[in-house]
Amino acid sequence: MNNQFSFHRFWHVLVWTLVYHWRQLLTLFSAAFVTFVAVEIIDFIQASNDYAKWFLFDHKSQETIVSDALHTAGNSCMSFLAVLMCVGAAFAFYNLHRKNEGRQLLMLPATNLEKFMARWVVYVPVLFVLYVVAFMVSDVLRMAVWPVLVSSDKISFPTAIPAFFGVMKYLVMWTNPFHLEKIFLIWGFFWFYHSLSLFSSVWIGRWAWLFVTVVFFAVIGFFIQTNYNGGDALAVFYLLAVVLAVAAYWLFCRFPKYKLFHNKD
Repeated sequence: MNNQFSFHRFWHVLVWTLVYHWRQLLTLFSAAFVTFVAVEIIDFIQASNDYAKWFLFDHKSQETIVSDALHTAGNSCMSFLAVLMCVGAAFAFYNLHRKNEGRQLLMLPATNLEKFMARWVVYVPVLFVLYVVAFMVSDVLRMAVWPVLVSSDKISFPTAIPAFFGVMKYLVMWTNPFHLEKIFLIWGFFWFYHSLSLFSSVWIGRWAWLFVTVVFFAVIGFFIQTNYNGGDALAVFYLLAVVLAVAAYWLFCRFPKYKLFHNKD
């Protein structure tokens, strides 16, 4: 077999990975759907309950209140989307530690890079699209059940989809140097946990999501406790992201030599 990267082989491995992992992707899609429904309902119920207070004391118009609530919901859902992306990446190699399933992956007629990239594409770009679809479906469902959840005298909220994509646009565009620095920090933080998820998936297997979650809350707790804004950590996040991504691929290429065939199904 030619050891050079072949898009033809890569396409076949990608299709095989999608077919083989559709149940896992459906499970992650369902988890994201439930998460987005819960986040939106909590945010809008809070905004609805505070409507009278805002209107009487802050003299905000209903349009301003609705706009603020939609923006809050968009921010919350985008934050959970980032967390779900990292958790999803932790499942990319969850079955590598299972003897039979791991053999099927490692014995595919393709290079290690093609197999590794196929998993990455399925559990990052493809899963991202599934998560966005899950958000849009959850938003439609929220609008359908909203009249049942609140009384008729409470404020109503339109779709949060434009606000959601507005936050996404904010994360990929910049308008001034301060904004650019903030965006770099956010993306550095995300890519660090993304690479950590991939490495943990190869290293630990199906419990990688738990390890990544513990590390996530530990780092967040450190930032909160020390009032650290993370400005000096920008280069560290990007450096660790590259190191962990390379380490994940290195471990994947050498995995069968010392691990695979010693595990049980």
